[in-house]
Amino acid sequence: MARCRLCGSEAEHYLPYARLWICSRCFVERFFPNRIRRTVEAYKMLEGSEKVAVAVSGGKDSAALLHSLKEAFPTLRLIAIHLNLGIQGYSEEAQRSVEELCRSLNVELEVYDLKAEEGFTIGDFKATRYGRKLCAVCGVVKRRRLAKIAGRLGVDALATGHNLDDTVESLLAAFTGGDFQQLVRLKPVLPAQPPFPKKIKPFHRTPEREALLYAEILGLPFNRRRCPHVSGSRSLRGKSLLDLWEAEEPGFKYRLLAAFERLIPLLEPSVAQPEYTYCRVCGLPSSQPLCADCKRIEALKRVLNRGQN
Repeated sequence: MARCRLCGSEAEHYLPYARLWICSRCFVERFFPNRIRRTVEAYKMLEGSEKVAVAVSGGKDSAALLHSLKEAFPTLRLIAIHLNLGIQGYSEEAQRSVEELCRSLNVELEVYDLKAEEGFTIGDFKATRYGRKLCAVCGVVKRRRLAKIAGRLGVDALATGHNLDDTVESLLAAFTGGDFQQLVRLKPVLPAQPPFPKKIKPFHRTPEREALLYAEILGLPFNRRRCPHVSGSRSLRGKSLLDLWEAEEPGFKYRLLAAFERLIPLLEPSVAQPEYTYCRVCGLPSSQPLCADCKRIEALKRVLNRGQN
């Protein structure tokens, strides 16, 4: 019978990359929150922060993030932000999970309903030229609105649930695609860009499967359905390949992250970053005269207007 390395009781879980047997109690009370605390402190994510917004989608990662931040930093004021994207059969359950989670943690919740506020849903983009890459469209839509809401709330930082798997897959995709501008932007902390607060990723060193384990052990409410638009996405294929490599060589993802973190400071001085101006439509910071969000919204409006004529 395997014993927990931390307390000596019977262990239920094994973490291959760390060669660590651990019990459920030590995992949720010590191991997981301690790593979040160390990550936040190592990258100075909360330096000068008193009020932090947490993007809560309804999934396992953001549920684990909200709970673990509250555990690791009990004096920090947290505000959850949820975007209802209007995805039929998915968004309703996601919002219910978020509402239940925030009630249980006594955390303030701000809900933004895309259909009610702006008259469209993510699914509407299927009819546009962006329809084959809905995940990319969704990312643009979410980033812009989360940043705007966080700015309006006057928080010091916006935390997202991007985990180790997300980060390593994005780093590898940017590197193999030769997109070095994107590569050097994939940092755990992005500086504030008024009126937007800084963005932080406390799960930068947390494997996806451990965020799931944390949420399951604690019985946190989260939406177990997979978004119907995610099937066949590039990120899923990339993560599957990385999982195969990790299974053969435990710790591979951490080694890859460490290699990129050594590489990025060397690349940064030679990679020109775009100069920011302001979008001519929304007036918010943008590297182009028309920001990526407004460009997609304009394409959608043209399609919707044709359908009404």
